[in-house]
Amino acid sequence: MADLRIDIISDVICPWCYLGYSRLKQAIEQLGDDYRMDIRWQPFELHPDMPIQGADRDTYLGERFGSPEKLNEATHAIQQVGLEAGIQFNFSEKDHMPNTKLAHQFVLAATKANLSTPFVLALYHGYFTDGKNIGEQKILEEVALSVGLQQTDIDYAMSSEAKTITEKKLAQLRSLEINSAPTYVINDKYMIQGAHDPESFLKVLTDIAEKEK
Repeated sequence: MADLRIDIISDVICPWCYLGYSRLKQAIEQLGDDYRMDIRWQPFELHPDMPIQGADRDTYLGERFGSPEKLNEATHAIQQVGLEAGIQFNFSEKDHMPNTKLAHQFVLAATKANLSTPFVLALYHGYFTDGKNIGEQKILEEVALSVGLQQTDIDYAMSSEAKTITEKKLAQLRSLEINSAPTYVINDKYMIQGAHDPESFLKVLTDIAEKEK
């Protein structure tokens, strides 16, 4: 039996993070019952300069990609890759890109309740497929309740303690010069960056498990 802890450093508005987990999950399923996985979600801000109220997606990303045309190319590319992975990325002119600090506080609360993965996946689906504004407290509360979190968990997510811990985690990861997402840290020793295909993840996990025996 091999034990692997995987810290997934990601943002809940990062499409490659969503894809990366889907591919990682396929690799884990191929490993079988000889491996015990402890997956922990760690915060990352894809756009740390995002205003607290968020921004119009097309305007914000259009500036970063250099033109609406380049943004459209990137959008169509991610939609195609998503379809191949069974993920539906729906984008429209009305899309709002949120600040994700509060969402990360809710992920922290979900972690304490042992519901972090279902919660994060529900956020991904809510944002990318259903077009929900996951920067809004009301939406985060709805998603939290839908996966089994209790009102006490929501109260914790909104607490000053959750805010402080989340900010400390974000600062710590920046100090480690982790500047892209998704990033995976396995057993606090091995770092993988990017949404690799399932076969690549499988090979890496198998190799690390052999070293850790």
